[in-house]
Amino acid sequence: MKTGDQAVSDALWQMIEAGGRTSQTFGLSRLLGQIYTLLYLKSDPLSLDEIVNELEVSKASVSVACRQLQSFGAVKRSTRKGDRRDFYEAVQDVRGLIQNGLLPAIEKKLDSARIQIEQCLAMLEAADGNPRAEQLRTRLHEAEKRRAKMDKLLRNPLVRSML
Repeated sequence: MKTGDQAVSDALWQMIEAGGRTSQTFGLSRLLGQIYTLLYLKSDPLSLDEIVNELEVSKASVSVACRQLQSFGAVKRSTRKGDRRDFYEAVQDVRGLIQNGLLPAIEKKLDSARIQIEQCLAMLEAADGNPRAEQLRTRLHEAEKRRAKMDKLLRNPLVRSML
């Protein structure tokens, strides 16, 4: 039978892992999701060292991930009087995080995908008549239609207001 502390630790770790998996589904690193979830569930800001100890990962990767989370507006950095370390806490406004952090990141990836598709289609112009080129061209056009639908959906003001 688990102790109360062990049950809390197990539940916390399960949520941290779920946050990592969720982050991966959005094309972000697992560590970003783990750190955000850890900080969101903790009541006090954590230092880099505390995050490293909780997640058992390198300090360098935590530092890079925290800077990236800051750029998304997902975490805030703070200091404590008499302590030279930086402390991090999760932004609790999840709606703001989605609208100001995740959506712009996804939109950037969609724009990048559009550019890649256009470049590949341009490359295939030199292979006119080649059956493999035609098959690839068809697939790229299908991918662009899906990408454009997703982009239009995410940029829709009604959808944005619901997020």
